Amino acid sequence: MVVELFDIAVTAYGGETAILSPSGDLSYRELADRVSGLADALAGHGVRPGDVIAVEQSPRPASIAALLAVLRLGGVVLPLDPVLPPTRRTAVLAAGRATGLIGADESYDRLPERVPLEDPPADAAYICFTSGSTGEPKGILGRGAGLAHFVTWQRDTFEVGPGDRVGQLTSWAFDVALRDVFLPLVSGAALCLPESRSVDADRVLGFLSRRRVTVLHTVPSLARRWLAGRAPVPLPDLRLTFFAGEQLHGELVRDWRGRIAPRARAVNLYGPSETTLAKFWYEVPEPPSPGPQPVGSPLPGTQAASADGGEVVIRTPYRSYGYLSGPDAFRPGPGGPDDLLYPTGDLGSFDASGVLHLLGRIDDQVKVRGVRLALRAVERALESVPGVVQAGVVDVRDERGEVTLVGHVHVRTSSVTRDSLRRAVTDQLSAAAVPAVLHLGREALPLLPSGKLDRSQLRALAGTPVAAAPASAPPASAASITEVCEQVLGVSPLSPDDNLFDQGADSLFALEIAARLEDVLGTPVPLGLLFEAPTIAEIGALLTAPVGAGPTKAAP
Repeated sequence: MVVELFDIAVTAYGGETAILSPSGDLSYRELADRVSGLADALAGHGVRPGDVIAVEQSPRPASIAALLAVLRLGGVVLPLDPVLPPTRRTAVLAAGRATGLIGADESYDRLPERVPLEDPPADAAYICFTSGSTGEPKGILGRGAGLAHFVTWQRDTFEVGPGDRVGQLTSWAFDVALRDVFLPLVSGAALCLPESRSVDADRVLGFLSRRRVTVLHTVPSLARRWLAGRAPVPLPDLRLTFFAGEQLHGELVRDWRGRIAPRARAVNLYGPSETTLAKFWYEVPEPPSPGPQPVGSPLPGTQAASADGGEVVIRTPYRSYGYLSGPDAFRPGPGGPDDLLYPTGDLGSFDASGVLHLLGRIDDQVKVRGVRLALRAVERALESVPGVVQAGVVDVRDERGEVTLVGHVHVRTSSVTRDSLRRAVTDQLSAAAVPAVLHLGREALPLLPSGKLDRSQLRALAGTPVAAAPASAPPASAASITEVCEQVLGVSPLSPDDNLFDQGADSLFALEIAARLEDVLGTPVPLGLLFEAPTIAEIGALLTAPVGAGPTKAAP
C-alpha cells in the first residue's frame, strides 16, 4: 500500500525532488524509473511475492529504490544496518528468513540456505527486530496497511507536502526508520540522506542546516547530546520535531526550541513495534510543562486502556502480524477472533482529558537511546563469558531522564576483562546494550532474602570509580587517533592503553569516533571499531593491520 501511495505522489509531483543525497538528487519520476528497473531485475533473479529480501542502508538513493522495488514485487523488506556485528547480522538474516540481500554496494546476493516464510499474508510488508526478554533477535512481521495508515495520518495531520524536507538519521536496525523514509515519499516532500553516520552535533546540525530540513524524527538522548555541543547550530527551517523512543522531558523541549529550532512544533510519539510505529501522539505546548511529557491521545482506529495493575493495553486494526516465531504477541479480546489486544508492559494512567501518561514498566525492560532492552538479557550476555559467576545490570537515570546502564560482574578469575564483556554484549545484542560502566570484582553480588539480585543496592554502588589501566608508550601513528578520541570524549590527555569506555565512551561516542577517524584517515573505518579495539593502541594496530578476507557472499 505504501507503493500505491508513492505512485500517487509520482503522478502528482513527478518533477519535484524526491531524494537529496551526497551522490546526487532524484526527482519523483526518476526514482520511479529506478524502482521499476530494479523490480524487473529482482524478478529476473527469481524474487517472488512473499520472499524476504534484506536491504542494506546506504547514503545513496539506490537503497531507497531497493526498498520500494521489493515492495513493488509483493516481497517483504528486511531493512539492515550494514554495521551490525557479524554475529548479530547472521542471527538477524536467519531469524528473518531472508532469501536475498541487496547490499550497500547495490549488489544482489541470493541466500539459498535460508528457509523462506511459510505462507506469509498478502499484506506482509516488512520485518523488524526487537530483543525482547531473551536477547535473541525477535522478528516482527509488519503489515503494509499499518505502515500506510501511519504515514498517511502523519502526512495529513501535520500537512507534510511539497517544499518539506525530511531528514533520515535513524539506523535501519529500527523500524522507525521506515517513517523517515516513507513519510516524504508519499507526500511530495524530499527525503534528505546524510553524508555520514556521525552523531556529532556539528555534523548532524550542519547537515540539517545545509539541507534546510523542515521535518525531523529523533530520540531525546540524541537531541540532548546535540544541545551539549560547543555551539549548537540553529535550524530556522525546522518546523516539526517528532520525538520518540524514550521519555521526553519538558526541559529538553524548552532548550531545543530556545537554542536550535525556535519555530518547530514538538510532538511526542509512543507505540511499540508490535502495534506498528506509533499509536499515540502529544503536541508539547509552549511553554512545556516541566518533567516527563504525556504521550497523549491515540491515533485514529486505536484504543487503549489501563488494565489491572496499570498496564497499558492497545487495540488497533493496524497492528503487525506479530512475531515470526515464539509466543503470540497479542492476546484475544472480547470482540471475537479478530479482536486482538497488545499488552505493552508499560504502566500508565489517563488523566481527566483522556491523555495517557506513562509511569514505568512492569518488567525489567528499559529504553536506552530508543532501543528497548531487557536487563536480564544483558546479564545473560555478560554471564556467557567464561570466568563470570554472575552479572547484575541496573539502569540509572539522571535528572534529565537519560538512562545509563551500569553492570556489576562477579568474576572468578582476573582473565575476565571489560573488553571481553563488551564484545559479548555487542555480538549477542546491540551496541546500545553495552553497559556504559562495568564494575568487576571477586565479591558475590548482593541478594535479597528471596535470593534475587538486590538491584537497589547495585544502584547505590553505581558510582564506584573504575581503575584506569596502566599506560604504555604510544606508537608514532597514534597521534591523529589520540586527537580524535580526546576531542570526541572531551578528555585530555589520553594514554594509548586507556580503555575509552572507562573514559566515558558509550555506543554513540563509539560511532562518532569511528566516523571521525574515517574522515581523518581517508579510509573506510567500521563503525563497530571501538568494540573490537577499545584503546588507542588497539585502534592503531587494527587500522594498520593487513586487510583480511571479508565475509563471503553467496553466489548470485
